[in-house]
Amino acid sequence: MRSALQLRRSLSIAREDAVNVYDIASAIGVDVLFLDRPSLEGMFVKDPDPVVLLPSRQHRPRGRISFSCAHELGHFHLGHGTKVDEYIEGDSHSGPKSDEEFSADTFASSLLLPRQAVLQRFAVRDYRPIEADPAVLFAIAGELDVGYSTLIKHMCYGLEIVTETWLAQRQRSTPKFIRNQICGSADSKHLVVVGPEWPKVPVDLEVGDTIAVPAGTSIQHPDLLTAVKVTAAWQLFSAVSAGSGNMRINGNSHVIRAARTGYCGPLKYRFLDDPEVE
Repeated sequence: MRSALQLRRSLSIAREDAVNVYDIASAIGVDVLFLDRPSLEGMFVKDPDPVVLLPSRQHRPRGRISFSCAHELGHFHLGHGTKVDEYIEGDSHSGPKSDEEFSADTFASSLLLPRQAVLQRFAVRDYRPIEADPAVLFAIAGELDVGYSTLIKHMCYGLEIVTETWLAQRQRSTPKFIRNQICGSADSKHLVVVGPEWPKVPVDLEVGDTIAVPAGTSIQHPDLLTAVKVTAAWQLFSAVSAGSGNMRINGNSHVIRAARTGYCGPLKYRFLDDPEVE
């Protein structure tokens, strides 16, 4: 935990700030490579140069891959040797763990979800965590770049700011159900809610992903997004091309970055039309 918070401090990232784990990897000199490997959960290669290998999004949800990246960065930052984590159907983080695996998980949670960062997401909404409904929690999970289940379990067992009864109630709503409630269908396998509360981190997408912006919000979007639907509660946009641009929400600018669907290749080429272009 101390190591993760020290890393944040060394990068001038406050404890209450959300982070983009891939930008952190680039900042500390760790290459990241996305692979078409369905059996891979994550891998850290120590020599000769540090590299984190991750599965593409066609094999794993965005939040899970981000947590795996933070876990592998934990192996790097804590001085562990080469590590391979294989995918296990169901909960890959259950069961007994070695000290190194447990410490890498703790590092990842402390890097992505320190208490101050989680509480800040509620504070900007003037919410108490216990009051948050599944839709708000889904939006906050996207802002912190973790899965819905990861967030609510961490709030209960890691931070101890909610009860197990609260957790059980929120677990009745699945991410698929919440997406359906917002989009009107479950067609989009990946949805990000981007509202005025979005933190100062890029919005990372793949082509085909959907952005939901609250109705009544003033928005200017880049060409890589196209409007697809307007409901009483939401304005929905879809990522239609790879690249990067700026979205203005109520006058505030946010970086939007989109990769090709199921992108495989080096992180540094992720948001280019052609990942072979240097």
